[in-house]
Amino acid sequence: MIATETSKDIIVNGIRVTCYSDGSVEGHGKYRKPRSFCSDDSGRYNKKFVNNRQYKVHDLIARAFLGNKPKDYDVDHINGNTTDNRPSNLRYVTRSENLRGYQKVRGKSKYRGVQVSTTNPKFLVKIGLGKEHQYKSKYLGSFTDEKEAAIARDTFCYEVMNYPLEGLNFPELFVDKEKAPAQVQSMQDTEENIERIQTQIDMIRQESRLLSYRIDRMTEQRKELQDEKRNLKDLLTNYKNP
Repeated sequence: MIATETSKDIIVNGIRVTCYSDGSVEGHGKYRKPRSFCSDDSGRYNKKFVNNRQYKVHDLIARAFLGNKPKDYDVDHINGNTTDNRPSNLRYVTRSENLRGYQKVRGKSKYRGVQVSTTNPKFLVKIGLGKEHQYKSKYLGSFTDEKEAAIARDTFCYEVMNYPLEGLNFPELFVDKEKAPAQVQSMQDTEENIERIQTQIDMIRQESRLLSYRIDRMTEQRKELQDEKRNLKDLLTNYKNP
């Protein structure tokens, strides 16, 4: 099924702004400009001026389709592309959750979230759990292989901490897991379609059997009428020629 484009209006700085499901926006103020995706010289975020005040497009789209932003929350781009402002790519997250996608490599390790031991040739993985867990941390252990330590960190961050793919060292290892829910949903939709089609086929078969019965009955009635007509004709002939 082809998705239908939708739009929603919000009031921004006293001006009506139409937000579209493809990530574009259109202002309806005095100096109205055509609908567009907008842009920014820095390339970081798309921005739009509304009544001489600048707004990030993702904030406008999120407000229109997701509702008002909760206090102390950010708008997160799920796929990591900050110019993809479709509602399906946006979500509200806490500040610490939003920063997970931008964690930098620190220390001597070449991977994010991995520390090089100062006492032995080991690689340590210790994950900060954020403000919502009183800034506690989770120690995943020490590893002799640096890449193995990074993968262990990625696995915990992805499966437990709900990190986005852009927050991982090896996002390619988890792409299939991202696709799995969509594939399952697609399979469920396919099964539902098959069941619906099968139901329609059964109904058509029932109607066909009923129609066939009616045709047979009409054929019998026609034969009975023809016999009756023949009998009446014989009676009329006998009456004229006694």
